[in-house]
Amino acid sequence: AIRIAFRASPLPSSSTSNDTDSGEEEDEIQPLSTIIARRHSDAIQACSQLSEQFHRWGSKSSVAVDVERGVRVVATSALMMRPNSSSSGEMRRYRFCYRIRVENIMDILDNNNKRNTKEEEEEPKKMEDGSSGQSDSASTPSPVEHRAVQLLGRTWNIYEHGPWHKTSVSMLQRLLQEGGIPNMENADDGIEKEDENEMRVVQTVDEPRTGAVGHLPVLGPGEVFEYMSGADIATPTGAMEGVFHMASVDMQTTDSAHVGDMVEAMHWKSNDERKFEMPIGRFGLVAEEEEDE
Repeated sequence: AIRIAFRASPLPSSSTSNDTDSGEEEDEIQPLSTIIARRHSDAIQACSQLSEQFHRWGSKSSVAVDVERGVRVVATSALMMRPNSSSSGEMRRYRFCYRIRVENIMDILDNNNKRNTKEEEEEPKKMEDGSSGQSDSASTPSPVEHRAVQLLGRTWNIYEHGPWHKTSVSMLQRLLQEGGIPNMENADDGIEKEDENEMRVVQTVDEPRTGAVGHLPVLGPGEVFEYMSGADIATPTGAMEGVFHMASVDMQTTDSAHVGDMVEAMHWKSNDERKFEMPIGRFGLVAEEEEDE
């Protein structure tokens, strides 16, 4: 949007001037200062729209990058359904969907490294031989072409954001201990109170061997695996974070699989250097307040 806003307006051509009315010609032919002012206004509006999008999605998304292994994970969420006004207790749930995008960016990182190395060595090589070095890199295949990663499973922590319902366990204990109903003015003294602004784990999904939505994809450089799933929580705000259990594999000898298929990496030892955990940054589950009509 910003690029379009700053792009210069095309000048009206003489071939089309006869096909338009005189009024349209006057609207098209404008001074350069007017064009610049209009584009400047468009750019400011585009920046405002981007700022609004950042505000809306800033707490609902996350990006995590493992530069060493060339993996990037992007997570975003959106509200799907609010609880009915008549629902209460465990039936009062907010339903969210989330989209996960796993990328093998080893090709991007490798190209950046090559570009930086080339720029550093370009001047000395030009002094010695202007064409040296380029033929070597073109004839020797980069090992990154055969480097891939496989998603083996995932672990999620799902959070809810208070307020929490106070437990009556300590009240019951005091009733049994004291043999009577405690003074209600001091009834809350023995009840453990929790910070209403605290995030608390309410569900853990630990599936390190079942991939994601039944898939155990192998991603080569430049390849992407994307899927959507959902989560229900009892509060209008919450969050999710976790890890993907992954392995570095050879894409020439390893194929993508489904749950139940034979997967070689599953039989590797837990301390095998080829296996690693890819963090998934925390992203919010946020139900925006409904606007009054």
